[in-house]
Amino acid sequence: MSGREYEFPPAALFEPIAICPYRERSVRVDGCLGDWSESEILPALGELAGGEQYATLRSAWNEHGLFLAVEVEKQEPIVTNRQTPSAGDAIELFIDTRGARSGHRATQFCYHLVILPTGPGSGGQEPVIWREPIRRSLQRSPEPDFDAIRVAAGLGDDCYAMELAFEPDSLHGYEPAEGLRIGFAAVIHDIQRGRQYWGTAPDFPYERDPSTWSLLEHGPPDP
Repeated sequence: MSGREYEFPPAALFEPIAICPYRERSVRVDGCLGDWSESEILPALGELAGGEQYATLRSAWNEHGLFLAVEVEKQEPIVTNRQTPSAGDAIELFIDTRGARSGHRATQFCYHLVILPTGPGSGGQEPVIWREPIRRSLQRSPEPDFDAIRVAAGLGDDCYAMELAFEPDSLHGYEPAEGLRIGFAAVIHDIQRGRQYWGTAPDFPYERDPSTWSLLEHGPPDP
């Protein structure tokens, strides 16, 4: 290499598989994380991508669906932007309900979801969720059944929390069962702190390539 330095993204050295724990009682989706346990916190994979780690992610599942929570440390006012979510406070989720990771282009099982903790402007108090198309997809996934996706936000003095519940079939191909692996990545946007990544890295084309997403494996019920 004759004196030149080469940087290799640390995240490229790993193909993480995180366990999504089973829970008998479904999460109460109300924006309060009191019914989540420490064992449901996802490992801090964002450290592989560098940058400040200001958000904690949680996951769980049962026969009624997939449950996700994001807790974001924040003392400044929340600012959201519907036209350009990355210019404000937002959460992006990337989900492949079949977790194939065998191709570089999205299929009918792949979703890119955007969630705002509050609607834009002074009148927006409720969280907002929508689906974004994935560029260069081999097949576009059907529209999510948003009636089968519950979203709630809890706003505190020094943080906010987002909870989501995906019922079976809310996303095409999602059939919760022990051992199921789904592709999953998350990008949290903070208007002051920048981006935090889980399950992917800024060096990867995660916006269009599901093979760059990590895996969530549905764990077994407690014995």
